[in-house]
Amino acid sequence: MAKQLYLPLLLIILLSARAFSQNETFPKIDPQNVTIVRDSFGIPHIFGKTDAEVAYGLAWANAEDAFDEGQDLVYAGKEMRGLADGKEGAEADFFIHAIGARQLVEEHYDKDLSPEFKKYINGFAQGINAYAAAHPNEVKVKKAFPVSDKELVTSYVVMMSLLNDAPDGIGNAVGGKYDTVKSVFPEHQRKPAGSNAFALNASRTTTGETFLCINPHMMMDGALSFYEAHLHSDEGLNIEGPMFQGTSSLSMGVNDNLGWGMTWNFFDRLDVYKLKMVKGKSLTYEFDGQNYQLEKRPVWLKVGLGKHHKLVIPVKKTTYWSKYGCTVKSDKSHSFYSLRFPGNTTIKPAEQLYWMNKANSYAEFRKALEIHAISLFNIVYADKENNILYIEHGMLPARKDTSFNWKGLLPGNTSKNLWTDLVPIDSMPHTINPSCGYVFNTNNSPFHATGKNCAQAYTYLPQKMVDGLPGDNNRANRFEEQMDEKDKFSFDDIRKLKFDVRFSRKGGFGESMEPIFHLDENKYPDIKEAIGIIKSWNRIAEIHECAPTILALSIKIIFDKNGCDDNCFVSGFKVEEAEWVSTLRKVSDTLKAHFGTVKVEWGTVQRNIRGNKNLPLRGFPDVLSPQYPKQIPGTFTFKPEFGDTYTMFASFGKNGLTSINALQPLGNSLKPESKHYNDQMDLFSRQEMRPLSLKKEDVMKKAESVYHPQ
Repeated sequence: MAKQLYLPLLLIILLSARAFSQNETFPKIDPQNVTIVRDSFGIPHIFGKTDAEVAYGLAWANAEDAFDEGQDLVYAGKEMRGLADGKEGAEADFFIHAIGARQLVEEHYDKDLSPEFKKYINGFAQGINAYAAAHPNEVKVKKAFPVSDKELVTSYVVMMSLLNDAPDGIGNAVGGKYDTVKSVFPEHQRKPAGSNAFALNASRTTTGETFLCINPHMMMDGALSFYEAHLHSDEGLNIEGPMFQGTSSLSMGVNDNLGWGMTWNFFDRLDVYKLKMVKGKSLTYEFDGQNYQLEKRPVWLKVGLGKHHKLVIPVKKTTYWSKYGCTVKSDKSHSFYSLRFPGNTTIKPAEQLYWMNKANSYAEFRKALEIHAISLFNIVYADKENNILYIEHGMLPARKDTSFNWKGLLPGNTSKNLWTDLVPIDSMPHTINPSCGYVFNTNNSPFHATGKNCAQAYTYLPQKMVDGLPGDNNRANRFEEQMDEKDKFSFDDIRKLKFDVRFSRKGGFGESMEPIFHLDENKYPDIKEAIGIIKSWNRIAEIHECAPTILALSIKIIFDKNGCDDNCFVSGFKVEEAEWVSTLRKVSDTLKAHFGTVKVEWGTVQRNIRGNKNLPLRGFPDVLSPQYPKQIPGTFTFKPEFGDTYTMFASFGKNGLTSINALQPLGNSLKPESKHYNDQMDLFSRQEMRPLSLKKEDVMKKAESVYHPQ
């Protein structure tokens, strides 16, 4: 009986699989033309005559270090996450189908992408397919390979849509959360994972060079951790920097002439519309006084069950398409909601990154930005011509009618709120070559991108578009405090600035914490010792300080009790004295029970752990070298899930790049058996950078291994 049931279900799955049309033919890449040079920290330096050959090598090298995580993008591009990850993956497939990612790529691939990029992405596809063929035991879903160029491009559409909060929007719509919305939604996504980036021109450096710091803060492990690589082709590609696992170009980096970093920004990019359905007419909605039929888009989701998800159950679902775009039905009220966001309006984000990687001048970099296909991220830029730039980059809908409440549920029956354009790049907040000689962003206000006594970011945005943007966080306040301390900075100065772990007295969090520093210990003798530790604290989250331990445990209790999330480290919170006192009593009792004392050093409980290494870890949420820890169940150890995940410093003179240094907190490989799984942890503890070179002869001199990807 089970066999009789299983075979028809399998047939349904096979018949419901939707393949892309045949790609154009590209020459098969010879692996002998690709050279991977591994340095002493396992960083791959990839050399080839063509960009496509380098892409092949990048796919191979990244797979050697993180194939398990990199496969996630392959399955996203194929709508096969359900086969790899079961029910959770099937939910992702539903989202991918709902946003129309594969259909968008099929319709636009041939006409929208340049011949140069098509060759490049094909080289990457050949590389990852070759690795999968050579290592079949590492493939989680056998039928997912080979992957096509179009499927890789599709994965970027999925990523950009994810960055637009679309998964939350679709989940809320289907789950009925919008059924009872009266006015303004809770914000979909305000994650603290942010980043730092700053640039100083020659007027602010002791050497007369231009300095750049790239410092993204993302996940410590998994697909959203950073992988470092160096790409070098005879066609002009020569750049080093980080990327997410499984992606085809570097997300940020430095070449001989310029560099840039990215940080998270917070413009609202997602609009939700409740359609006005016509009674008595199935799937018919009203728009501008006329009736229109929803387009049905059925899909068979494949849900892998059991060990290794080998048992596959098909589940039929339906999504829809309206004049607003992606449309889903509430499971509770059966209302229809359309979601509109820029992430699924273009297939060019991967191509934009490719041309950013290739740019060798400000003009070329600016041309790459004007592709305007990356959903979000501030950009901080520097080059050898002493240019420094901050821009609130990204795809912001041009919502022209200000009579609508764009932060709430919108009426889905009028073209007046159907935006079709984006705010132009030139109209986004930006600051270029300010007179005070520096630009920065720490996920703070886009209108504070340089010194407060200097010209600020230019913008032409209506006020309603910028309402609700974040102000200055602790990182912004500490950056400015340190910039005010000196007229000129050396390389060592900016290294110390970036790795600063001090709290400012300014900002939402600093102001929220102020009452605890003024408690009267004589009034509360039972917690006198804890209060004394806090009041004598220098506000630096170093491993030998005890106050961060008390505060971290106190904040966890207060946040849990008051429904705060990590955003409260930026926005602040309000706690009365009585609550601080009761919380400190609980923390004191807990520390005494576990350690016999309240004097517990921060490095005892916050640890940097991977494999056989377990080291004390400095830092705290929203300091310039931040960590966002969570307690390991069953222990009194806190390990960061995300935080200070990559750092790169570069300096440029008039003739080009003069120095480049980088550091990761763990290691460049995600494979536990690799010696590069945790080989940068000791360096990170000392804030010691790895010197790099983009010159092939220098790379070869320090090579640990040299090989072809086969």
